[in-house]
Amino acid sequence: MTQIQKQLDKIIVGLKRIETLKNVRFVREYGAHKAEVPINDMLAVVSVKESVLSNSYIGGYLSSSVRGDQYSANAEIRVYAPSDKSGAGLSETVGEILAGLKTADENKIITESSATPIAFDSDMNAVYRTVKFVVDFCLCEEE
Repeated sequence: MTQIQKQLDKIIVGLKRIETLKNVRFVREYGAHKAEVPINDMLAVVSVKESVLSNSYIGGYLSSSVRGDQYSANAEIRVYAPSDKSGAGLSETVGEILAGLKTADENKIITESSATPIAFDSDMNAVYRTVKFVVDFCLCEEE
């Protein structure tokens, strides 16, 4: 999970460089920074929903001289907006994140991305949309 988290961190740093996303606070779902309730500004909660590690390259089908691990993960960014502001700017922010994934992904490891419709989270008293994406990458080396 550490290698996947490192790759996601690089992508999030790239997203934070986008001027229109400067006011969005990015936090890990299970990190040390707790999400504030009620939501006062845009909040993006980053999480890994499913991950797979495959060691198939160690003498496997690629080449007997290549060693390494193939990683694949389903990740998501849930973007919350205050419900008292009727989710103002939520869809625009999600659109910026979707477009920004293309430039933030410097290693070109994102294979697909999508966004869900607007929903309401009663626990957070906020409206949200989820940006889902898949990352695939190999940490390989030749002997």
